[in-house]
Amino acid sequence: MKLEQILNAIILVSLHFPLTKSENILFLSLPYYSHINPMVRVAEKLTKFGHTSYVGISEEFNGKFGPITKDVNYFIIEDFPEFEIFNLYMFEVLRFRSNPPLKKAMAAYHRLCDRYLLNDELFLQLKSFNVSLVVVDANFLSNCLVVLAYKLDVPFILQGLHNQINIHRTPWAISVLSFVPIGPAVATSFKERISNVFFNLLQYIRPAEGSPGRKIKDYAPERADISFDDLIRQTKLYIVDADLHLNSPFPALPNTKYIGGIALRPAIPLRGNFLDFVKASKNGVIVVSPGTVVGPDWDVYANKMAEAFSKVKYDVVWKQSNSSYSRQNILLTKWLPQNDLLAHPNTKLFITHCGNSGRYESLYHAVPVISFPVIADQFFNSEGMKLKGFGISMDLYNFTVDELVENIKEVIENPKYKKNIAKASELFRSKRQLPSEKVGNLINKIVKYGGDHLRSELQNIPLYQFLMLDILAVVFAAIFFVLFVTVYLARKCFAFVCRKKKAKRE
Repeated sequence: MKLEQILNAIILVSLHFPLTKSENILFLSLPYYSHINPMVRVAEKLTKFGHTSYVGISEEFNGKFGPITKDVNYFIIEDFPEFEIFNLYMFEVLRFRSNPPLKKAMAAYHRLCDRYLLNDELFLQLKSFNVSLVVVDANFLSNCLVVLAYKLDVPFILQGLHNQINIHRTPWAISVLSFVPIGPAVATSFKERISNVFFNLLQYIRPAEGSPGRKIKDYAPERADISFDDLIRQTKLYIVDADLHLNSPFPALPNTKYIGGIALRPAIPLRGNFLDFVKASKNGVIVVSPGTVVGPDWDVYANKMAEAFSKVKYDVVWKQSNSSYSRQNILLTKWLPQNDLLAHPNTKLFITHCGNSGRYESLYHAVPVISFPVIADQFFNSEGMKLKGFGISMDLYNFTVDELVENIKEVIENPKYKKNIAKASELFRSKRQLPSEKVGNLINKIVKYGGDHLRSELQNIPLYQFLMLDILAVVFAAIFFVLFVTVYLARKCFAFVCRKKKAKRE
């Protein structure tokens, strides 16, 4: 009887804890909260396989991702002054305004990369973790960090928002699918398709973004010399934090996975003043979260928002520290449980900057949006939400109070927005796994089996072969040769006939 009980216990344990060799896994990103947060969610999922994760964060984020656990460890990376300088320049570049300081931004970026890649103290700390795999934020801002994986002589995975086709080399229908940072948009007119051909070719031809500015040998003198393009294409897995629920369908190679909403987590019931405020609302609640990057003159735009909120019948939970915007129907707070508020049935609308995690939370909880994009991918995210019929996009720098009031009424009171996002939410939630769980399973398989079986030969061949330039050159040369011979023979025949006719006349 005891033997049977022991065997049953062993079987039960094996079902809950798969027999996978436990490994140490390192997660690296520049210190952006919205980029690190999805990595933390994946690191948490990897614990069920017995793996230990090390997540690099800045001092600013210490304690914001939860306590250090046995299997998820947060370590502090110094806040380099170059990061603030780089951020100032990149803010102007990524706002897509005229005359961006691109050269200054890239020079600052290269100095920042040097801070990470030539930092002996940081490298020794990473080496002490004895990791067997590195997960790097798939973002042109963080791409240079793959050099640290190369220095450690361990494989790496790219996980993040940016879909860099010149890295993962997925073949596109280049005339139909127009590449943008979050995915393709379908072209219909001939003019659009012609434009797409040249634009997509440019994406393939351009060097990989995020090159650190020096030769790789300068950072890793003990390793073989390699170009940055060749190095970054060695990724075992390319995970893009986007999918067909908020974008168009994507073509993909076996080691390129589109998994949107990696930072998603189940909602926690509201408590305290948030619960009291939301429950007391008679007409419903609007959740307002402008994000951490709002740009200059924020008070000007916030004043207009506050005036608009005073003219609607809905209550507002607003992430805002300025108490002068207080109204009877507004709850101001320096921090809000965004995901948990969106999950509450009394929430009617989400006013957002349309960051990637926020848009997936609105999808998951079926809350329509009004978006005020400020920077980078937020513009594409906002446009995608509008095209899907999930809400309205507005210009933060050029909107009126009356326009915002009318749009709030339109999105809440017109049932089409709620209907559209509710249908997409049901489809999205029909999956058996959270996105972070799916990514965790994929990474565990890479740890267990490696990633060579997922690589396509397209990712190994030179660019001229990938673009078939050698074949096209032969084809065009053959066509030219045939045309040349045909013209030559035609001219000879024509000359022969002319001589014949001339001889007869004489």
